[in-house]
Amino acid sequence: MVIISFRGEIMFKWRDFYLMKVCNTRGKTLGIISDIYINIANITIDGFAISPTGLFKRKNFISIKSVISIEDGIMVANEAEKFNGTKFKSIKYIDVINDEDITIGVLDDLIIAKKTLEIKGLILSSGIFDSMIKGKEIINVKHCKICDGYIKYSGNDSVKVKTLPHSLGVIKDVKKI
Repeated sequence: MVIISFRGEIMFKWRDFYLMKVCNTRGKTLGIISDIYINIANITIDGFAISPTGLFKRKNFISIKSVISIEDGIMVANEAEKFNGTKFKSIKYIDVINDEDITIGVLDDLIIAKKTLEIKGLILSSGIFDSMIKGKEIINVKHCKICDGYIKYSGNDSVKVKTLPHSLGVIKDVKKI
């Protein structure tokens, strides 16, 4: 899990929730998170899709209101329920278009506040090679609207993020004997 901090607030990405274990308050495992349910109208999180542990269980949803805590890669929540909605995976990789109808990237991930589980930003990718060279872009969700088959971005602020290789230590010359 990568911890992102913005103005002192801890943030998650969508992939931090993927395959996270979900338990109830009694410690019983309810399942693992397979996706996030998105409210398309206002780009918020309705809850989490889970793969139940039991073979015949039909409860596949943890409401955002029933989440009690998220610590050490485990979500504690009240009981699961049935739900059907739009999952993040169904809108992942759709085009993001600016006001000039130019594609600025595709939706790659979400930035989610840990305390409120509110979507704060969208991470855009412009292709695997372009992302390695230029990095990814984060845009504010307040300037976005999900349309039919694309996301309209009407803002002009963004943050470029580039992953740099980590230093693995000093490599010393080996002398031949």
